[in-house]
Amino acid sequence: MEPTEITAGRLHLRPYLPADVDQVYASCQDPDIQRWTTVPVPYQRSHAESYVEQNTVAGWRQGTGRAFAVVDSVSGELLASIGLVRMDADTRTAEVGYWTVPAARGQGVATQAVQVVARWSFDALGVERLEWLAEVGNVGSRRVAEKAGFTIEGTLRSRILTRDGRADAWIGSLLPGDLR
Repeated sequence: MEPTEITAGRLHLRPYLPADVDQVYASCQDPDIQRWTTVPVPYQRSHAESYVEQNTVAGWRQGTGRAFAVVDSVSGELLASIGLVRMDADTRTAEVGYWTVPAARGQGVATQAVQVVARWSFDALGVERLEWLAEVGNVGSRRVAEKAGFTIEGTLRSRILTRDGRADAWIGSLLPGDLR
């Protein structure tokens, strides 16, 4: 599948561009992004370059992931990152992951982006079950998932590998009929 762009009101979701490296690098200096995601710590500019110019491109090309830069549809400023990972064509499942820049938090950006990607994944990719996982304690991510319509199904013991070892994870799911 060719990389896709989606405009949804104030948000424009598009594949990453080389011009995004500086904004990704700056965003990933945020302690919360470093705490709750798998970005390398310390986060170097070379990590942003590799992510933007290689990893996201390979995901689209190989069908293993679909990463979107979530930008303001007017200014083009990076607001968030969202992507589908662990895509499985046989079971028609995928996992969604996201982070939001500090200045855009609390404004519904992540919730709207999750709903847009979910709808697209159901309609365009034939996904039948979208999953969300987050380390227990990541209340912000859980709040976004719940507002986006996910049903929290429980806690998976020792499911996530963190820099400090294994940790429990919350899991939720969204089915096509769950979208409001």
